Amino acid sequence: MSAALSAHQVTRRYGDRAVVDGVSLTLPPGQITALLGGSGAGKSTLLRLFAGLEGVDEGEIRIGEEVLSAPGRTVPAEKRRIGLIFQDFALFPHLTAARNVAFGLKHLPKTEAADRAQAWLARLGLEPRAGAYPHELSGGEQQRVAIARALAPEPSAILMDEPFSGLDPSLRDSVRDAALDAIRAAGIPALLVTHDPAEALEHADRIAILSQGKLLQEGPAHEIYTRPASAAVAGALGPVNRFRASAVPPGLLHGQAPEALILVRPEGVLIDTASPVRATLLSARMTGPLIRLKLDLNGLRLTALVPPVTGIVPGMETGVRLDPALTFTFASGEL
Repeated sequence: MSAALSAHQVTRRYGDRAVVDGVSLTLPPGQITALLGGSGAGKSTLLRLFAGLEGVDEGEIRIGEEVLSAPGRTVPAEKRRIGLIFQDFALFPHLTAARNVAFGLKHLPKTEAADRAQAWLARLGLEPRAGAYPHELSGGEQQRVAIARALAPEPSAILMDEPFSGLDPSLRDSVRDAALDAIRAAGIPALLVTHDPAEALEHADRIAILSQGKLLQEGPAHEIYTRPASAAVAGALGPVNRFRASAVPPGLLHGQAPEALILVRPEGVLIDTASPVRATLLSARMTGPLIRLKLDLNGLRLTALVPPVTGIVPGMETGVRLDPALTFTFASGEL
């Protein structure tokens, strides 16, 4: 098993602004850690610090106990044995798929390099396309070649910056599944930078939430989703209903101070015909496997995501309750 890749109180400044501000984050071997945050959160900068493409102003980057970065000292990216995968694939247009994968294997005898390249292409379902040039490959095939190229040299870690966002939605899931399965099987630390909460929740083992350069929370994906440490973390993982406890009709919540900030995930708003708390259905829209409902509870507007059910008609009255596992209370915060 590979060693963990970790940041210890890392800060990176551009002028007077700390783009990464005192971040400590450990990437365990054999797991995908998703780094999630909005534009300007510092995600790509932290990836570049892990990769050695930039130096740190404070703190350390380590793999195991080996220090890769510290103030005034940065092991060059090419000497870190860390694989990089970006959105634009960056394949060499004049090389075939097999030769692209073999490009980082120049330290091996030619026959061994060719065999390893073929093995990785086969693993990612690309063996029949080994002789094709990048312009002859689909977007999904190009991305799988880029992933094979990154993994073939047996790196000590892999870093991915929005690697699947440019793919056609019909290809994205299959390419992502093949890639992440191969990365997990390699048993190395892996960082997936993404702005998509659904991608992080469905495909990562762990999630780290970054905002304005600061790490808000990190842990197993299920824990981050069901036990957010703050309203900012809860909101970073998808839409939420926000309201003060004082706005809640009697019977919907119990024991909260009037000024408390309540956040409820849409799937935590449950239709229960037996509930004494009544709501008027304002609209119902199909989203695919679920229906998005807009509800009015005596002036409190809530959004619910529920399985398809019959008899839902705008204007009707129905009972509502909240799932405690998806309802979060914070002492204060902005609405």
